[in-house]
Order: sequence, then C-alpha cells, then structure tokens
Amino acid sequence: MMWKIVLPVLAAVFAVGSSMIGGYIDIDVNDEGAQNALNFAVVEHNKQTNNMFLSQVAEVVGVKRQLVAGLKYVITVRMGNTPCRKGTANEVCAIHQDPAQALPYQCEFTVLVVPWRNETKMLEQKC
Repeated sequence: MMWKIVLPVLAAVFAVGSSMIGGYIDIDVNDEGAQNALNFAVVEHNKQTNNMFLSQVAEVVGVKRQLVAGLKYVITVRMGNTPCRKGTANEVCAIHQDPAQALPYQCEFTVLVVPWRNETKMLEQKC
C-alpha cells in the first residue's frame, strides 16, 4: 500500500530533477567566469574577422551558462567598430560615437571553459 504513494512521489522528484541537470541558466554579466569567457571571445572574434579595425562590446544582452564537461557560456552582445587598427599594442579603444563608423552588430559567442585543463575555446560565433 505504501509503495502506491512513494513510487509516484519519487517519479515526480526524478522527473523534475533530471530536467534541470545540464540545462542553461541565466547568470550575471559581472560573473568572473563570464567576463573571462567574454574577453576571450572578443579577442578570438577580432582575430577571425577581415575587418582592419578592432571591434569592442557595446552592450551585453545576456549570458547563460551550462555545466557540461566544463562550463559552456553563451554570451549575446552588441558589438561596434573602434578607430584602432588590428595589431596595435594593447591600446584601449572606445567604439566610434558615430553609428555610421561604429557599424553596430550583434553576436552570440559560445565558449567552453575547462578549468582543470586550463583550456578555453570558442565553439561557435554567430554574428
């Protein structure tokens, strides 16, 4: 008789719990891991574009994190062009104030961080 009560309760607990494992959660943009992943993504993005000028983040739209064999971050940002040419040595560059020069665009970066291997890699970028 007791199993008729316990079994449905356990089934409900496992169903709810298993849907949460491995799912994305929204996190604060100021999270240290998210900031590190974003900085890495921007550097990689600038390496891969054909643009002569560096791009910078104008606004962070959202950040999600998923626990996998490491931490997977999905970061949505609005980007803009700066007046700094690629290859300038550690120069801090602000985005052009004129939208015609800034040419704003939106990107979604997916970055995998595996801390115990000291490994970070860009899985995907959609701009």
